Amino acid sequence: MRITQRTLADNNIRNMGTNLAAVAKLNDQITSGKAITKPSDNPSGTATAMRTRTDLAANDQYSANITQAGTTLAAADGALSSMGDMLRRVRDLTTQAASTGSQSPESLKALSIEVAGLRDGLLAMANRTVDGRPVFGGATSTSQAYDTTTGAFTGRSGVALDVRVSSTETVRTDVDGPSAFGPAGDDVFALVQRIAGEMTATPTGDLTASIGDVDTALRRMTAARTEVGVRVNRLDTVKSVNADVALSLGSQLGDVENIDTAKAYLELKLRQNAYDAALTVSSQSIQNSLVDFIR
Repeated sequence: MRITQRTLADNNIRNMGTNLAAVAKLNDQITSGKAITKPSDNPSGTATAMRTRTDLAANDQYSANITQAGTTLAAADGALSSMGDMLRRVRDLTTQAASTGSQSPESLKALSIEVAGLRDGLLAMANRTVDGRPVFGGATSTSQAYDTTTGAFTGRSGVALDVRVSSTETVRTDVDGPSAFGPAGDDVFALVQRIAGEMTATPTGDLTASIGDVDTALRRMTAARTEVGVRVNRLDTVKSVNADVALSLGSQLGDVENIDTAKAYLELKLRQNAYDAALTVSSQSIQNSLVDFIR
């Protein structure tokens, strides 16, 4: 096979072009810090990176959901705590009013007024909202869980509001009003209103029996608060797991996309040396043409 000067020159140019392209690619990788600057650099790596980014985005959404759920449950817990304090005050006042031998009509009226005020406070707490949604209203589109005048439940009971906090778990964020405060007509608001009326009735109502009803309402609210605490603990656990998942995914993405800087610099130096050597060899091996002599 006859090797001409043209063949030799073409081979040298092609090889130098390949080397120069490798130098350019390494320069791009070093300046960007990424091993993949376009899909053709590593098709399988690009697919892995895309899947990993999708998983990271989902994990970020789970974290946002956990934050929102935590805010809602914290609001519910705070409301239940305040309502428990109010209801215990109602119990103290009811016990005081039950001592009929030491209470004048004026004192009973004052106690009744305070109890009625506590009922308003209980209703205000029961209408606690987060982002305009009542935390005790269930899946309702209204801004209140309870009517502030009648005390009637205006939410939507029996439909849980769940948020996804991981690929396999959801957590309920609302607290069902009737479950926490009692069924319609026999809830804590109706109870406190009844007690206020019994204090000024003639004769005074059966306040001793009402004390037992208050204790029942307190136990119901305590159970609701316990359930909220369980959900908050679950959120804390999932939040910790999701943080570990985010670190793992970030490391995986870095392994695929990021370059080994030291290795890239070394390879770049080798490629540059090879290119320089090719230039030198080519200049010596390719003979002068007639045009060079004419010059």
